[in-house]
Amino acid sequence: MASMRPLGRGQSGSAVGDVQRRLHDLGFDCPGFAEECARCLFGEATRRLVSDFQEARGLRSSGEVDDVTWRELVEASYKLGDRFLYLRSPYFRGDDVRELQSYLNSLGFHAGREDGIYGPETDRAVRLFQEDSGLRADGVVGATTLTHLLRLKSAVRPTSISVAEVKERLQDSIPLPLSGRRIALDAGNPHARRCGLLEELAALLRGEGAEALPLPAIDESPESERASLANRLEAEALLSVIVVGAGSPPRAYFFAGKNYVSPRGQRLAGLIMDSLSALGLSGSCEGRSFPLLRETRMVCVVLEIPEGGWGSREMAASLFGAFRSFWSGR
Repeated sequence: MASMRPLGRGQSGSAVGDVQRRLHDLGFDCPGFAEECARCLFGEATRRLVSDFQEARGLRSSGEVDDVTWRELVEASYKLGDRFLYLRSPYFRGDDVRELQSYLNSLGFHAGREDGIYGPETDRAVRLFQEDSGLRADGVVGATTLTHLLRLKSAVRPTSISVAEVKERLQDSIPLPLSGRRIALDAGNPHARRCGLLEELAALLRGEGAEALPLPAIDESPESERASLANRLEAEALLSVIVVGAGSPPRAYFFAGKNYVSPRGQRLAGLIMDSLSALGLSGSCEGRSFPLLRETRMVCVVLEIPEGGWGSREMAASLFGAFRSFWSGR
């Protein structure tokens, strides 16, 4: 499917007006926005609100509306009860699904990560909830299922620990050897492909008995396509490396949604940043909802590292140490 042409400053027309209406309906506003809405003009106020929306949704804050931002705008408009939900292909996506997952997880029905994607884990949780409630276990979240679910809403407290987070943590409770683990490696941009880092890391992983699974180098490949490929490979972890400009601090991103943080992703990101600090690279770990982080079914980290100032062999050894620590539980 062809990508949409990004919308940005200076553009006007019905597509810009649609974006502005959605931002307004979601409560985004600032001085000058109403005037731009009246003209369907993508001006500075609209750019600022698009950037605010992207930041709030855990996306890259460009101030332009690309495919990912547009899908998020559409998904943000759905509230639980707006439509029937069930397992289909392509999966339902939206904030209504995220709210459903949050309720189910808090009630002890494992709906998986609260990513707003109605996949097999959410379907199983819905069927278990329906069976437990004496309903027909058909996996369809319609009026009857929703009524029963909302009756238990008072049992869902903000301090409740999601069963999905508990299950993720349990995966780390028993140390495992690195040998036999399936680790996908992704070059997020051409610089990352050319520097030799991932090849060095793959060699170290294979030397330890792990399976290193490089994703194909496809220029301009959307993150969703790379996430789908990693899922088909049934990888247990995915590291995506992006080489950015010299002088930029390194950042390790892990999946975090509205009310959900991936414990394993956060732990691996932390271990990676700890390993880089030994090379004199000081940076941060941040929760985000990039498509690659959100749509992969395994622990995933997107790592941004500055160009230059490090050798690929030394960097690979540091990252290898992070993976070994991750599976050993140290």
